[in-house]
Amino acid sequence: MIKAFIHRIKQSDFIKNVATLATGTTLAQAVSIFTAPVLYRIYSKVDYGTLGLYMAITGIIGVFSTMQYLQPILLEKEDDEAKKVMWLNRVINTFVTLLVFLLVLGLGKYVGQWLNNQDIIPWLYLIPVSIFFTGQNEIFKVWANRKKKFKIMSFNALLTSLLVPAVSITVGVFNNGPLGLFLGMLTSQIVPPIVLLITLTKNENLGLKYLDWRVIKIKAKTYSNFPIYSLPSEFINRFSNQLPVFMLSMYAGPAVVGVYNLCVRMLGLPVQLIGGAIGEVFRQKATQDYNESGNFNAIFKKTLKTLALISIAPTLIILFWAPEIFSFVFGVKWLESGIIAQFLVVYIMMKLIVSPLSYAIFIANKLHIGLLKNIITLVFMYLIFYFGFKFEYNYINVLTVFGITYALFDFIYLFYLYKLSLNNENRNHKLIIH
Repeated sequence: MIKAFIHRIKQSDFIKNVATLATGTTLAQAVSIFTAPVLYRIYSKVDYGTLGLYMAITGIIGVFSTMQYLQPILLEKEDDEAKKVMWLNRVINTFVTLLVFLLVLGLGKYVGQWLNNQDIIPWLYLIPVSIFFTGQNEIFKVWANRKKKFKIMSFNALLTSLLVPAVSITVGVFNNGPLGLFLGMLTSQIVPPIVLLITLTKNENLGLKYLDWRVIKIKAKTYSNFPIYSLPSEFINRFSNQLPVFMLSMYAGPAVVGVYNLCVRMLGLPVQLIGGAIGEVFRQKATQDYNESGNFNAIFKKTLKTLALISIAPTLIILFWAPEIFSFVFGVKWLESGIIAQFLVVYIMMKLIVSPLSYAIFIANKLHIGLLKNIITLVFMYLIFYFGFKFEYNYINVLTVFGITYALFDFIYLFYLYKLSLNNENRNHKLIIH
């Protein structure tokens, strides 16, 4: 029986594909973790703060890079039609890049003043490059997904993680300042889409043959719901995630941004690895249960219990020993990151628990609640940082209030998600997720 089970697993394309992608992602994260102590000893808090601010800006602008037209590439039944949707995305990405270039030329010198970081001004002119290549990379990744090219997707994830430390460490040894960080980031953005394009076009034509302006207009209209409904929600979500970076930059300076980013990056690893994996399992099983019985409470409680148990050990470790851990791993100058981690660990662990379970709003067809939650969170987050710094509180105190408030919101939201898992009043639609 066991041999038969193992044989079925080996024969399952789904398991093979998941394993291929998971291997690449895990190795990529491992590379990032093991090279981080070296990088954080080479570069200063201000260097990382400047890079963090740049990444926050490009992350938000990146929402518009394809206007959320990526998903239709997968939805088209015929490859030829999907290629035309690819070109819709590539055209939009090019126009957005040009628009961003013009905005940087006109407003770049003011951004440094608004965000209290003059060092970022010369790097802002790289934003169009980042927007173009990261956008093209996302487009090619979706096509690779459609064609089940999971090995090249896995390789690309690993390649990205290798390029950043390789370039950044090499340049950082010989050059003071953030140059190495930006070159590493830029290299990791430019090389992967080129590798993808070369690989994907070996046996398939993705060229100008499919650039049909008339069809592109039709496709844009056909899938207009994606920019209309997905774009605002995704923008608010990204802006909420990056708001602390902007507020800390404005009121506390780039060094504090660097300290905060290291803390969030390290604490966020369980959310990305564990939360992402468990979330995929929950999504499939919860959808299946909902379609069959009208509720998904059993898998909700099981997933909640699993996530809660997983979060206990790292929470206790961070609460008691975070400053010592951060100082030992990254150097004494990053002690403050460990102190911040002690105050934010509950918020991050609540995020670990809630993020996978938040798919409940999709299953119960309550997308507007998710959007409302994002809007409320954004407003409260802004008020906390604005009034906290207005009354001249220490940035650690402000971050503590932010962490407690955000964790409380997620705790309340968790109760709502639990209620949705019991409710079958919305079962007038069927979700089929494979």
